[in-house]
Amino acid sequence: MIKFESVTKAYDPINPALRDIDLMIETGEFVFLIGASGSGKSTFMSLILREIRPTTGSIFIDGVAVENLKDRQVPKVRRAIGAVFQDFKLLPNRTVAQNVGFALDVIGVPRREQKPKIEQVLETVGLQDLANRFPHQLSGGEQQRVAIARACVNQPTVLIADEPTGNLDPDTSLEIMKILDRINRSGTTILVATHDAAIVDSMRRRVIELENGSIVRDQERGIYWVGN
Repeated sequence: MIKFESVTKAYDPINPALRDIDLMIETGEFVFLIGASGSGKSTFMSLILREIRPTTGSIFIDGVAVENLKDRQVPKVRRAIGAVFQDFKLLPNRTVAQNVGFALDVIGVPRREQKPKIEQVLETVGLQDLANRFPHQLSGGEQQRVAIARACVNQPTVLIADEPTGNLDPDTSLEIMKILDRINRSGTTILVATHDAAIVDSMRRRVIELENGSIVRDQERGIYWVGN
């Protein structure tokens, strides 16, 4: 599903952001990516989205070497990857349903085909009764659920989430992780970058830890604090 082969990313020649990374994330896995600020997590995510290219090495998504894609080919690959961020990135002048539908507008899904897709994904994240609300009328947790719905409405094969609980209280964070777990159980591969040790410990999924751009731990059903 996601494969890194000897991947190094250097913004400067002295301190690479990632150093000689080799790993495989299989279809349907739920993986946590952890590490201190500056460890390379954001670079790792950006490489998957082909926002940047590796300095050396290869990255494969469903067997496609993304670093070799021409710019016009990138949007097609990104359609298979949903992305959720810490700051939600919702459109303030659009309703919940319209924010979710925007992801379908971008890829050209006709409006008449959008409604059932939007209704289904809003039910998945528990927002079916808030479809006509605007972002300012929602709590932080509800806004993050909208962001997850928008990322999933096109049924991506991979969902990456960069600090998705960073602005949320512990109870709301747990609710968000339960939603991601539900999405994972439907077959979507999930990769979550986080500093939240409690969430990682409670989920007991695979943990990949970065330190100074290198993998220092790759542990199945790991406990965050082991080795720290």
